[in-house]
Amino acid sequence: MMNVVKIYNSGPALVKQIMETELPEHALSLWALGQEGFLVKWKDKTILFDPYLTNWVYELSGPPWSRAFESPLQPADCLDVDFVVCSHHHEDHMDKQTLQVIAESEKTRFIVPKAHLPLLKEWGLRDEQLIGISHGQTLELAEGVRLEAFAAKHEQFEQDEAGEHKFLGFAAQFGSLSLYHAGDTVGFPELVEWLRSKQVHLALLPINGRDFVRGGQGIVGNCNYREAVEIAVQINADMLVPMHYGLFPHNDENPAYFVDYIQRHYPAKKFHMFAPGERFIYMK
Repeated sequence: MMNVVKIYNSGPALVKQIMETELPEHALSLWALGQEGFLVKWKDKTILFDPYLTNWVYELSGPPWSRAFESPLQPADCLDVDFVVCSHHHEDHMDKQTLQVIAESEKTRFIVPKAHLPLLKEWGLRDEQLIGISHGQTLELAEGVRLEAFAAKHEQFEQDEAGEHKFLGFAAQFGSLSLYHAGDTVGFPELVEWLRSKQVHLALLPINGRDFVRGGQGIVGNCNYREAVEIAVQINADMLVPMHYGLFPHNDENPAYFVDYIQRHYPAKKFHMFAPGERFIYMK
């Protein structure tokens, strides 16, 4: 059974806040939705990254895959989103029930690794709603909005028979602002090289890590808090946002370790810890 944890903002109040948020061109607004789910708004455009807005994993697998807190938004709250971007097919990132509901919208387009297009068609999403993306590919989504994909190692590169990477991260450009959403990945030298030239303002990186016990349970690992900080420092990101913690207690990390590490080693590096449902405004 889901633990009842009070979250910062949710439901109609959160939907109203998203709709009424208007910012200048040199600002981004972000809302944290849990795990790696973020809603990003720039001007009048909205992009939803890795939305896991149900309890679908629990329904599939039972305990211990029950959410530690309710989703700040429900799938039906997201029918006006312009784009949904999914990094890979794990249920807490490419959530079948979430995507099927949002797909009722005539407006929303879904951007996923090309390797996963057949699966989304099986789920009932239509060809005209779907945009496949490959490692190294850049999409112009709207005026001033660009999305570039980079392969991720979760914990290794994995490709389909056509050579399409199954795990991706995304560098999103909003006017003069740049955001990197890592998806699920460990750190590796090529990632740093790819991102150094992108002048990333906001780097969203997982911190839940990996270990022998979780590996034995079939749980694929991610960056730990040290890796996330070091990647952000090496790519010279202006601000680091840790993600992928707090939702599933058995696949988690104490974010206090992240704060301790960054304060000890890089006290001048900016970071932000989100509460679920919180709005954060980044201004260049």
